[in-house]
Amino acid sequence: MSVLVRVTVFLTALIFGAVGPPAIAQTAPEVSIASVTGIALQGNNAVLDLLLSVRNQGGLALPLQALRFHCWLAGVDVARGRSTKPVTIPAQGQARVPVRLNVHSASLLDALTSAAPDGTVPYKLEGHAEIGLTMLQIPFSHSGVVALNPQ
Repeated sequence: MSVLVRVTVFLTALIFGAVGPPAIAQTAPEVSIASVTGIALQGNNAVLDLLLSVRNQGGLALPLQALRFHCWLAGVDVARGRSTKPVTIPAQGQARVPVRLNVHSASLLDALTSAAPDGTVPYKLEGHAEIGLTMLQIPFSHSGVVALNPQ
């Protein structure tokens, strides 16, 4: 095999290895807040425990290394978050991913004052899913409503 052919094969493998399979890149996961499992005020800071639901609508398993996202509650920019445990989401399946957010107490109180009588507030998540160890990042965005009165 000539040196040129070897270099071409190596570069092709390197490119596809770095970006991952095209089928994964075409389907963004749906990331939503399943529930708020805890709220703790600690002086100027607060801890907000979220349970995220990640749905893989693609035809291949999704080796999720991490989620990095920005979170708004009731239109208030409350925090940036990151999941800490890798999880593989089966094709056409879903998984629950716990995330702990450190929030400025004033931002959280602003969001809480906007809550409906039943304790629900609109939220928005924007970020990206890091897939495997490939450095592939798939963007996602989702809006919904969540209760801020965990039991």
